[in-house]
Amino acid sequence: MLDAIRYLVDNGTKWRAMMADFPPWDRVYAFFRCWRGHGLVKEFHDRLRGRAREMAGRDPEPSAGVIDSQSIKADVFAGVDSRGFDGGKLINGRKRHVVVDTLGLLLGVMVTAADIGDRAAAHVLLAQVAAAHHWLALVWSSPSSNAATTCAASSYCPSGGSWSGSSPT
Repeated sequence: MLDAIRYLVDNGTKWRAMMADFPPWDRVYAFFRCWRGHGLVKEFHDRLRGRAREMAGRDPEPSAGVIDSQSIKADVFAGVDSRGFDGGKLINGRKRHVVVDTLGLLLGVMVTAADIGDRAAAHVLLAQVAAAHHWLALVWSSPSSNAATTCAASSYCPSGGSWSGSSPT
């Protein structure tokens, strides 16, 4: 079942287009929904990230991260309520806000309409990441991001850390 889900995510196929080598799509989907409902998908991801960090000679829990966002054009079939216009990049669509550790492994992600500012999204996303990763003490943002001042003005700085406009070396 896990291999079937990984295949689906890796290849971007639809549930009903699952290869015949895997169990029927509706059974795989039922397992996925059950696992997601019980938080097991996140648990699998977190354990894999911890092991990858250990294999790289790092502590399983990150102490530093990087936040950034990317605007993406939305398909014409995407709901109008989930799209927005990013005036800085001239893109009508959605924006993904991502926090990764210094190895580039995912710590948190949030998708918004493209017109949501980086500062507002970072405020929410950082609160979620801080709740899950208590050792996180420092989060860098890109200099062009307005998110750099969010942490200083909020109570969501993980472990009393701070935002910095410079990138990690």
